[in-house]
Amino acid sequence: MKFSTLFASVIAATTALVSAYEVDPTAEHNTINFFVDYAIKEVPKVRESDVAELNNGQSITIQYTAVNKEEFPVLVIGIGGTFNDPVTNEIVSNLTIGNIGPITIAPGESQNFEQKMSLNLVPNNYLINPQLFVAIDEQVILIPIRGQFATISDLPISFFNPQLLFLELVLIASFGGLLYFLYEAYGKQYINGTGPIALKAAKKAAAAAPSSGAGTSTALDDSWLPDHLKQKKAKKAN
Repeated sequence: MKFSTLFASVIAATTALVSAYEVDPTAEHNTINFFVDYAIKEVPKVRESDVAELNNGQSITIQYTAVNKEEFPVLVIGIGGTFNDPVTNEIVSNLTIGNIGPITIAPGESQNFEQKMSLNLVPNNYLINPQLFVAIDEQVILIPIRGQFATISDLPISFFNPQLLFLELVLIASFGGLLYFLYEAYGKQYINGTGPIALKAAKKAAAAAPSSGAGTSTALDDSWLPDHLKQKKAKKAN
Protein backbone atom coordinates (compact mmCIF):
# COMPACT_ATOMS: atom_id res chain seq x y z
CA MET A 1 0.00 0.00 0.00
CA LYS A 2 1.38 3.39 -0.98
CA PHE A 3 2.16 5.92 1.71
CA SER A 4 -0.08 8.49 0.01
CA THR A 5 -3.04 6.09 0.31
CA LEU A 6 -2.35 5.53 3.99
CA PHE A 7 -1.99 9.24 4.54
CA ALA A 8 -5.31 9.88 2.80
CA SER A 9 -6.98 7.36 5.11
CA VAL A 10 -5.55 9.07 8.15
CA ILE A 11 -6.74 12.43 6.85
CA ALA A 12 -10.28 11.05 6.58
CA ALA A 13 -10.15 9.61 10.10
CA THR A 14 -8.58 12.52 11.91
CA THR A 15 -10.17 15.33 9.82
CA ALA A 16 -8.80 18.79 10.48
CA LEU A 17 -6.17 17.57 12.92
CA VAL A 18 -4.05 15.79 10.35
CA SER A 19 -4.89 18.14 7.51
CA ALA A 20 -2.67 20.75 9.17
CA TYR A 21 0.40 18.59 8.42
CA GLU A 22 2.30 17.84 5.24
CA VAL A 23 4.13 14.74 4.04
CA ASP A 24 7.61 15.34 2.73
CA PRO A 25 9.39 12.17 1.49
CA THR A 26 12.76 13.94 1.73
CA ALA A 27 12.26 15.18 5.29
CA GLU A 28 14.92 14.29 7.82
CA HIS A 29 12.36 12.90 10.31
CA ASN A 30 11.09 10.09 8.05
CA THR A 31 12.80 7.66 10.43
CA ILE A 32 12.83 8.38 14.13
CA ASN A 33 13.94 6.61 17.28
CA PHE A 34 10.46 5.82 18.50
CA PHE A 35 9.62 2.40 20.00
CA VAL A 36 6.10 0.94 20.02
CA ASP A 37 4.92 -2.42 21.32
CA TYR A 38 1.49 -3.80 22.15
CA ALA A 39 -0.51 -6.63 23.68
CA ILE A 40 -4.01 -7.88 22.93
CA LYS A 41 -6.10 -7.45 26.07
CA GLU A 42 -8.27 -10.53 25.44
CA VAL A 43 -5.22 -12.82 25.12
CA PRO A 44 -2.66 -11.19 27.43
CA LYS A 45 -0.34 -14.21 27.57
CA VAL A 46 0.19 -14.31 23.80
CA ARG A 47 3.67 -13.20 22.79
CA GLU A 48 5.21 -12.23 19.46
CA SER A 49 6.16 -15.83 18.62
CA ASP A 50 2.73 -17.22 19.62
CA VAL A 51 -0.50 -17.45 17.65
CA ALA A 52 -3.47 -15.54 19.05
CA GLU A 53 -6.74 -17.49 18.95
CA LEU A 54 -9.54 -15.03 18.13
CA ASN A 55 -13.18 -15.33 17.05
CA ASN A 56 -15.36 -13.50 14.58
CA GLY A 57 -17.79 -11.13 16.24
CA GLN A 58 -15.37 -10.64 19.11
CA SER A 59 -14.35 -7.13 20.13
CA ILE A 60 -10.65 -6.89 20.91
CA THR A 61 -8.57 -4.15 22.47
CA ILE A 62 -4.98 -3.59 21.41
CA GLN A 63 -3.02 -1.95 24.23
CA TYR A 64 -0.03 0.05 22.96
CA THR A 65 3.02 1.30 24.77
CA ALA A 66 5.02 4.00 22.94
CA VAL A 67 8.46 5.23 24.05
CA ASN A 68 9.99 8.40 22.61
CA LYS A 69 13.77 7.98 22.43
CA GLU A 70 14.29 11.17 20.44
CA GLU A 71 15.46 14.53 21.77
CA PHE A 72 12.26 16.28 20.66
CA PRO A 73 8.55 15.68 21.43
CA VAL A 74 6.50 13.41 19.18
CA LEU A 75 2.77 13.86 18.59
CA VAL A 76 0.73 10.65 18.19
CA ILE A 77 -2.32 11.36 16.01
CA GLY A 78 -3.65 8.09 14.61
CA ILE A 79 -3.53 4.33 14.56
CA GLY A 80 -4.30 1.86 11.77
CA GLY A 81 -2.85 -1.24 10.18
CA THR A 82 -3.69 -4.29 8.11
CA PHE A 83 -4.53 -7.98 8.26
CA ASN A 84 -2.08 -9.75 5.98
CA ASP A 85 -1.82 -13.24 4.56
CA PRO A 86 1.01 -14.82 6.61
CA VAL A 87 2.31 -16.73 3.57
CA THR A 88 2.15 -14.17 0.76
CA ASN A 89 2.07 -11.04 2.96
CA GLU A 90 -0.76 -9.69 0.79
CA ILE A 91 -3.17 -7.30 2.49
CA VAL A 92 -6.48 -9.04 3.18
CA SER A 93 -8.22 -6.32 5.18
CA ASN A 94 -7.51 -3.04 6.96
CA LEU A 95 -7.65 -2.42 10.67
CA THR A 96 -10.06 0.27 11.71
CA ILE A 97 -8.25 3.60 11.45
CA GLY A 98 -8.89 5.94 14.33
CA ASN A 99 -7.54 9.09 15.80
CA ILE A 100 -5.73 9.07 19.13
CA GLY A 101 -5.51 12.11 21.29
CA PRO A 102 -3.47 13.78 19.93
CA ILE A 103 -0.98 12.58 22.51
CA THR A 104 2.29 14.43 22.98
CA ILE A 105 5.15 12.23 24.17
CA ALA A 106 8.09 14.18 25.51
CA PRO A 107 11.70 13.03 24.96
CA GLY A 108 12.56 9.97 27.05
CA GLU A 109 8.95 9.42 28.14
CA SER A 110 6.39 6.71 27.36
CA GLN A 111 2.65 6.69 26.89
CA ASN A 112 -0.06 3.99 26.88
CA PHE A 113 -3.15 4.05 24.66
CA GLU A 114 -5.67 1.62 23.21
CA GLN A 115 -7.34 0.67 19.96
CA LYS A 116 -10.65 -1.22 19.90
CA MET A 117 -12.04 -3.17 16.97
CA SER A 118 -14.57 -5.86 16.09
CA LEU A 119 -13.47 -8.87 14.07
CA ASN A 120 -15.41 -9.86 10.97
CA LEU A 121 -13.16 -11.78 8.61
CA VAL A 122 -13.15 -15.03 6.69
CA PRO A 123 -11.95 -17.71 9.14
CA ASN A 124 -8.27 -18.16 8.41
CA ASN A 125 -4.74 -17.46 9.60
CA TYR A 126 -3.61 -13.83 9.56
CA LEU A 127 -0.70 -11.57 10.39
CA ILE A 128 -1.86 -8.48 12.26
CA ASN A 129 0.27 -5.45 11.33
CA PRO A 130 -0.62 -2.34 13.37
CA GLN A 131 0.72 1.04 12.24
CA LEU A 132 1.10 4.27 14.18
CA PHE A 133 0.84 7.77 12.74
CA VAL A 134 2.84 10.53 14.42
CA ALA A 135 3.49 14.17 13.59
CA ILE A 136 6.82 15.97 13.87
CA ASP A 137 7.27 19.56 12.71
CA GLU A 138 4.03 19.41 10.72
CA GLN A 139 5.10 16.18 8.99
CA VAL A 140 3.15 12.91 9.27
CA ILE A 141 5.28 9.81 9.71
CA LEU A 142 4.10 6.23 9.51
CA ILE A 143 5.68 4.02 12.16
CA PRO A 144 5.38 0.27 11.50
CA ILE A 145 4.94 -2.03 14.49
CA ARG A 146 5.75 -5.71 14.87
CA GLY A 147 3.27 -8.22 13.47
CA GLN A 148 1.25 -10.75 15.43
CA PHE A 149 0.16 -14.12 14.08
CA ALA A 150 -3.50 -14.86 14.72
CA THR A 151 -6.07 -17.49 13.85
CA ILE A 152 -9.59 -16.13 13.43
CA SER A 153 -12.44 -18.62 13.68
CA ASP A 154 -16.21 -18.51 13.79
CA LEU A 155 -17.79 -18.91 17.21
CA PRO A 156 -19.35 -22.34 17.79
CA ILE A 157 -23.14 -22.11 17.77
CA SER A 158 -24.74 -23.06 21.08
CA PHE A 159 -27.95 -25.10 21.11
CA PHE A 160 -29.44 -22.46 23.43
CA ASN A 161 -28.50 -19.56 21.19
CA PRO A 162 -31.62 -17.30 20.95
CA GLN A 163 -31.46 -17.14 17.16
CA LEU A 164 -31.05 -20.92 16.92
CA LEU A 165 -33.93 -21.47 19.37
CA PHE A 166 -36.17 -19.23 17.25
CA LEU A 167 -35.24 -21.19 14.13
CA GLU A 168 -35.95 -24.47 15.93
CA LEU A 169 -39.40 -23.23 16.98
CA VAL A 170 -40.18 -22.15 13.42
CA LEU A 171 -39.15 -25.57 12.08
CA ILE A 172 -41.18 -27.42 14.71
CA ALA A 173 -44.25 -25.27 14.03
CA SER A 174 -43.88 -25.80 10.28
CA PHE A 175 -43.51 -29.56 10.70
CA GLY A 176 -46.54 -29.66 13.02
CA GLY A 177 -48.62 -27.71 10.51
CA LEU A 178 -47.60 -30.11 7.73
CA LEU A 179 -48.61 -33.13 9.83
CA TYR A 180 -51.99 -31.55 10.63
CA PHE A 181 -52.62 -30.82 6.95
CA LEU A 182 -51.78 -34.42 5.97
CA TYR A 183 -54.06 -35.73 8.72
CA GLU A 184 -56.99 -33.57 7.63
CA ALA A 185 -56.47 -34.34 3.95
CA TYR A 186 -55.70 -38.07 4.05
CA GLY A 187 -55.28 -39.54 7.52
CA LYS A 188 -58.73 -38.71 8.85
CA GLN A 189 -60.52 -40.46 5.98
CA TYR A 190 -58.25 -43.49 6.28
CA ILE A 191 -58.84 -43.81 10.04
CA ASN A 192 -62.64 -43.44 9.61
CA GLY A 193 -62.61 -46.12 6.93
CA THR A 194 -60.71 -48.69 9.00
CA GLY A 195 -61.95 -47.89 12.51
CA PRO A 196 -64.21 -49.98 14.87
CA ILE A 197 -67.44 -48.77 13.21
CA ALA A 198 -66.36 -50.08 9.84
CA LEU A 199 -65.34 -53.39 11.41
CA LYS A 200 -68.70 -53.76 13.14
CA ALA A 201 -70.52 -53.06 9.88
CA ALA A 202 -68.46 -55.68 8.15
CA LYS A 203 -69.26 -58.25 10.87
CA LYS A 204 -73.00 -57.50 10.63
CA ALA A 205 -72.91 -57.95 6.87
CA ALA A 206 -71.08 -61.25 7.25
CA ALA A 207 -73.59 -62.50 9.84
CA ALA A 208 -76.57 -61.49 7.74
CA ALA A 209 -75.38 -63.40 4.67
CA PRO A 210 -76.03 -67.01 5.93
CA SER A 211 -79.28 -66.08 7.75
CA SER A 212 -80.78 -64.65 4.59
CA GLY A 213 -80.39 -68.01 2.85
CA ALA A 214 -81.48 -70.19 5.80
CA GLY A 215 -85.25 -70.16 4.96
CA THR A 216 -84.89 -71.14 1.33
CA SER A 217 -84.42 -74.56 -0.13
CA THR A 218 -83.27 -75.67 -3.49
CA ALA A 219 -84.88 -78.65 -5.23
CA LEU A 220 -82.41 -81.19 -6.53
CA ASP A 221 -82.83 -82.94 -9.87
CA ASP A 222 -82.80 -86.70 -9.07
CA SER A 223 -83.71 -87.94 -12.48
CA TRP A 224 -80.24 -89.22 -13.04
CA LEU A 225 -80.24 -91.35 -9.83
CA PRO A 226 -80.83 -95.13 -10.03
CA ASP A 227 -84.29 -96.35 -9.02
CA HIS A 228 -83.23 -98.04 -5.79
CA LEU A 229 -81.63 -94.78 -4.58
CA LYS A 230 -84.77 -92.86 -5.48
CA GLN A 231 -86.82 -95.34 -3.33
CA LYS A 232 -84.46 -94.84 -0.32
CA LYS A 233 -84.71 -91.09 -0.68
CA ALA A 234 -88.48 -91.28 -0.82
CA LYS A 235 -88.59 -93.40 2.35
CA LYS A 236 -86.39 -90.89 4.19
CA ALA A 237 -88.66 -88.09 3.08
CA ASN A 238 -91.65 -89.95 4.55
